[in-house]
Amino acid sequence: MEGHHRRPRLRRKDGTAALIVALLLVFGLFFQATPTTEPVPPNWERWVSLPGVVDVVGPRPDGTLVAAAAGRLHLVDPATGTTTPFGSYATGTKTHIAMAPGRDVAGSSCRFDAGEVYGLALGTPQAVTRVGLDGAASRFVETPPVDALTGIAFDIEGRFGNQLLVAGRRGGRTVLFSIDCRGRLRTLTETAPLVEGGMEVAPQLFGNHGGDLIAADENSGDVIFIRFDGTSGVLIRPDLPAGPDVGIASVGFTAPGFIGRGGTAYVAGTDAIWRVTPEEFSQVRIDENDLIVTTQAGGKTAVVRCRATCRTFPFGDAAGARIEGHVTVVLGPAPPEIPRAGSMGVAVLAVVTAVLIGGGFILYLVHNRRKVRFPEPADR
Repeated sequence: MEGHHRRPRLRRKDGTAALIVALLLVFGLFFQATPTTEPVPPNWERWVSLPGVVDVVGPRPDGTLVAAAAGRLHLVDPATGTTTPFGSYATGTKTHIAMAPGRDVAGSSCRFDAGEVYGLALGTPQAVTRVGLDGAASRFVETPPVDALTGIAFDIEGRFGNQLLVAGRRGGRTVLFSIDCRGRLRTLTETAPLVEGGMEVAPQLFGNHGGDLIAADENSGDVIFIRFDGTSGVLIRPDLPAGPDVGIASVGFTAPGFIGRGGTAYVAGTDAIWRVTPEEFSQVRIDENDLIVTTQAGGKTAVVRCRATCRTFPFGDAAGARIEGHVTVVLGPAPPEIPRAGSMGVAVLAVVTAVLIGGGFILYLVHNRRKVRFPEPADR
């Protein structure tokens, strides 16, 4: 019929779309976009002066670190940076140490007590020295003859039975010994690639090499893996300088829990302990179960991440330092527990959620009120 005006149909999708847009706008007030620029990797900070330091490990059950310096041991307080001479341990000026994690040793009915320190005795005969929590030192076990003892670490993942691992050099190859808590020694391999310096057992989530012993050859720049059955090979060659007294000499891992708790990394440099704080770690792409490798000359550092494959990320350096020993990463305090139902945290979350939803509905209503209303057609 001519002159008849049809009532316009309002699309239901208009209100739904407006509600979605409103909620997105409200949520946008609470969240910021992730920066697209790549952060600048931090450098190692010269932290505590300690003449002759060559290694730092820990923490002990009381939270202190232990450093080997000028043939002696020192306790280091991470909170204050104070150092205190510790125990009767005495050895050559360049030796590496490892701290027991307190794990039962497979097949031995005993354990290495948490916080005990084991060090390489480089004299004749070559041996491993045990230092108890009270600082008393004693000869733990003599090793079979090698040209030199080159590294020491504890198995904390269990593939080596939670034993102590000691590396030595003989005829241009690495010999690896496993030692249980009763001092019984076994040779795992005599043909691994050369390694020297800090070495660590990889966490289980380190790609296909979880539970392997990881160390480095400073001459070639290769990062080496050695498995519990004695097989070995090259893990990766980071883009770092290589050569005698130049290449990678220190390695260490970020432990599970690093993302939630943060952590501080420590390493021994020229007459000082160097560190990277949690605030500085936040500037780099680093994850739990990542490997940190550092060169002897200048502390040039890279992060190695192994999942399906291995790749590297740039880190900083320790300009002018001669780096040795382990990279020791200490986790920060545990985060607070998630609040239970009925607690103040849940109440606050409920209020915030209500505000967000309520704000969205208010914007929705405002949108509908502003819609154009066409007059009803007159009856004819």
